[in-house]
Amino acid sequence: MGKKTNNKMNIDVWRFIVSFLIVAIHISPFDKISPQFDFFFTRILGRIAVPLFLMITGYYILDKSINDIKRIKEYTKKIIKIYLFCIILYIPINIYMGKFANISFIQIIKDIFINGTLYHLWYFPALILGIWITYFLIKKLGNKRAFAVTIILYLIGLFGDSYYGISEMSGIITNVYNDIFNVCDYTRNGLFLVPIFLYLGYIVKINKESRKYDLYLSIVFFICMTLEGIILHYFNFQRHDSMYIFLIPVMFFLFRYLMSKNKSSNKVLREVATGIYILHPLFIVAVRFISGVLGLDKILVENNLILYVVVSFGTFIFMVFVERAKGLIKNGKH
Repeated sequence: MGKKTNNKMNIDVWRFIVSFLIVAIHISPFDKISPQFDFFFTRILGRIAVPLFLMITGYYILDKSINDIKRIKEYTKKIIKIYLFCIILYIPINIYMGKFANISFIQIIKDIFINGTLYHLWYFPALILGIWITYFLIKKLGNKRAFAVTIILYLIGLFGDSYYGISEMSGIITNVYNDIFNVCDYTRNGLFLVPIFLYLGYIVKINKESRKYDLYLSIVFFICMTLEGIILHYFNFQRHDSMYIFLIPVMFFLFRYLMSKNKSSNKVLREVATGIYILHPLFIVAVRFISGVLGLDKILVENNLILYVVVSFGTFIFMVFVERAKGLIKNGKH
């Protein structure tokens, strides 16, 4: 008899893989080769990355926190520390970009607590707010009602960001969304986008069941999401393209399939993936600066694909070095 193959893969491998999709979103690597393919790669396929991060958090954190609030408090403190580090780290970049010129106190508060102080840092205040909203919804309303509320919140956000350009929207609805956008730049935040995916990760954990056709269903719904994205983009309906109706079933079935194949967790891969998410804008700026000094703009900057490869590889190597150094320090080596 042949040896039985093991088709299980660590969930942190997938976290690591999709971290490069996030880098792609901020560089658009195929834009000058094929704008249509770049839109698909970054604005449709790339949109599974953040929900996957959120669902992993819901899977591992929410289940334990429901019966022990100390766990969610400890997790919140951890995320706050990471976010504070990121805020300080990117102050020079914000100064370089002129973000602090004529900025109001209100805008500073909005950026810190809602929008993020740089374009990718919205994730951390959104995660902090979203995980507490989801926690209280589950505790106070139960699973079914919590699901209904998170769906409603997501749909409100989706119609604000993805369907904002529909001219048939009534004046009252438009005024409501104008009020929302006076508070936050996008509805891609901890109130509208985050809770549903944290909840879905939690539900997958407590049910612990997978179905034979999960992967096939995720593919079918991904095709539907692709068509949805193309239609919205073609008619220029989108204010922001991070939320789709079909993203929810895509992520539910895909995540349930991935977790059924999950072997274990890997802290090093998890840290590397987080580092890639946090640091890649710093490497984008660094590559642009170095290429300008060396006169290599046409090679490293104007070619988006090469810029993407250099930034991705550079960030990855740096994080491998950091994790290696941390391991040596932990083991008492120099």
